Amino acid sequence: MIKKINWFDVFLALVIAALFALVAFANQRNNARYIEQIDVKLLSSDNHFITQEMVEKSIIQTFPRDSKIVNSELNLKKIEDKLNKHPMIAKSEVFVDVDGKLHAQVSQKKAMARVMNGTGSFYIDENGGKMPLSNQFSAHVPVVYGELKPKNKKVFSDLLNMISNDEFLKTTITGIKINPDQSLIFTVRDYNYMVEFGHLKEIEKKFDNYKAFVHYSKNDTLIGYYKNVNLRFTEQVVCTK
Repeated sequence: MIKKINWFDVFLALVIAALFALVAFANQRNNARYIEQIDVKLLSSDNHFITQEMVEKSIIQTFPRDSKIVNSELNLKKIEDKLNKHPMIAKSEVFVDVDGKLHAQVSQKKAMARVMNGTGSFYIDENGGKMPLSNQFSAHVPVVYGELKPKNKKVFSDLLNMISNDEFLKTTITGIKINPDQSLIFTVRDYNYMVEFGHLKEIEKKFDNYKAFVHYSKNDTLIGYYKNVNLRFTEQVVCTK
């Protein structure tokens, strides 16, 4: 008995085979394509610690030779790893489009404070890590003086993030002094008094108290005579002249 041929199945198989061949041909053609251009996009708009030229130079340093290279010679993971090791870069993503253009999308780290102490000067990023100073850009962040004990780094990083994410605190607090007992003293913009913040406890409550104090005192002429604003007592703000 002669088995009837299912021409639809034959047609479907031929279409699938043709698609596989087309994809293989496209991949082969794409792999043989020269890298014609490098496009660098810096995703962080507030920070300018690095430039597009600096990123492009780092990418080119990973190439196997100085002359033109084809797509198949690229090691995208190697490029990303090199970029991610840069002290100013938080994350990068590298890919090549069908036209042979190499794209690098780079997120810069965000400086939360600048430390100045006996060990030198550096920035603290949003994760509490160290960032070197940059010749390209100076961040307008609070300056920190004193030595922070390792056990307090996490909560201190939380405090810095709280300041950075609050428009009032970010524009008001200009300096943070870390005392030997790890209590904090703030210097602020517009007023000559010192803010005794105390230890790294009940941080949000203390900041709320300070914002309420400024809100209700800004029209009071006495605020200009205060020498000290004490936030250590979370139930009240104590001011002295």
